[in-house]
Amino acid sequence: MFLAWKELIYSKLKFSLIIGVLVLIGYLLFLISGLSNGLMNMNREAIDTWGGDAIVMTDESNQNLAQSVIDKDEIKDKFKEVAPIKNTAVIASTDDRKQNALLFGIDQDTFIAPEVSDGKTFKKDFEVVADDTLKEKGFKIGDTLDLAGTNDNLKITGFTAGAKYNAAPILYANNQTVDVLTNNRMKDKVNAFVVKDPDFKDVDVKSDLQVVDTESFIKKLPGYTEQKLTLDFMSYFLFAISAFIIGIFLYVITIQKAPIYGLLKAQGLSNGFLAKSVLYQTLILSVIAVLISLALTLATAYFMPPVVPIIFKWQLIALYAATLIITALLGGLFSIRSIQKVDPLKTIG
Repeated sequence: MFLAWKELIYSKLKFSLIIGVLVLIGYLLFLISGLSNGLMNMNREAIDTWGGDAIVMTDESNQNLAQSVIDKDEIKDKFKEVAPIKNTAVIASTDDRKQNALLFGIDQDTFIAPEVSDGKTFKKDFEVVADDTLKEKGFKIGDTLDLAGTNDNLKITGFTAGAKYNAAPILYANNQTVDVLTNNRMKDKVNAFVVKDPDFKDVDVKSDLQVVDTESFIKKLPGYTEQKLTLDFMSYFLFAISAFIIGIFLYVITIQKAPIYGLLKAQGLSNGFLAKSVLYQTLILSVIAVLISLALTLATAYFMPPVVPIIFKWQLIALYAATLIITALLGGLFSIRSIQKVDPLKTIG
C-alpha cells in the first residue's frame, strides 16, 4: 500500500487521467441508473400506489387495460377486496396549455382512491383529482379543462402524488363521468378490477377472464420491458468499458515502468508484492473516482428540472459503485502478467 500510494502522489497527472476517465464513466452510469428508475417509475407509479395484489381483466385483452371490458358484477364476492376501474384517454386543455392524460373512473370508497395532497377530492360529476405533475406544468385547482372531441369539460378540485400510468398523468373521477365521456359504452361495465387478496391464485374465475399478479401486469405495459432492457444493457456495457479502459491504462504504465520493476525485483521484492501494489493503486483510483462521480451525480440531480424523471435508489447506486470498483480491479489484473515477465537481469543489463 505504501509503494502504491507514494507512486500515486509522485505521478499525479498520469493517474489523474485514469481517475478522470473513471469519473466520467461512473457519472454516466449513475445518471443512467437514476433516469432508468425515473422512467420505469413513470410507467408503474399509479399501480404501485394502488397497492393491489393482482389485476382481473379479460383474457383476450392481452393484459391491455383499455381493451378489457367486464360486467361490473362479474367477480362479486370472489376476492377479499376489489376495486373496479374504468379508463379512457383524453386530451385536456385550458386557454394556454394542452395535456394528454388518462381519465380513470373509480369508486371513492375503494382502496385505490387517491390521497389528495392539495385541494380536495372530487364530489360531483366532471370533477377530477389530477396527478401533481400537472401542477408543475401550470395547471391549478379550479381550472376548467376542455376535452378534445367533446363539448364536455372537467374541473380540477385537487392534486395527488404518484398518479402516472404508462408515463401518462391520471385524472381521477367518478364512474358516471367516464360513462358520459364514452357515450355510455362503459355503463354497468368496467375495464378491470384491482384485487387485494394474498390468496388470489386460489380463486377460480370464468374462462374468459384472467387474474394477473401486479408485477407481471406492469411488465406487460407497452414499452416497459423494452426500456428497462435497453437501459440495463447500456449500464452493462459501461462496466465492460471501464474494465477495458483501466486495463489499457495500467498496462501501458506497467510497460513504461518495466526498468523500475526490474530494479525492485533485483533488490528482492517479489512478483506478489508488486502485483499487490498495482491492485492497491487500482483500488485507490477507483474509490476516488466513484466518490467524485457520486458527488457530481448528486449535484446534477439537485439542479435537474422537476420534469426530468430521475430517481436514485441508493441500494442500486451502492451496488453499481461496488461493481465499478470490482471491474476496475479486474482491469488492473491485465498488467500483473507483464510484471511477472520482467527479467531483472535484462532490465538492469
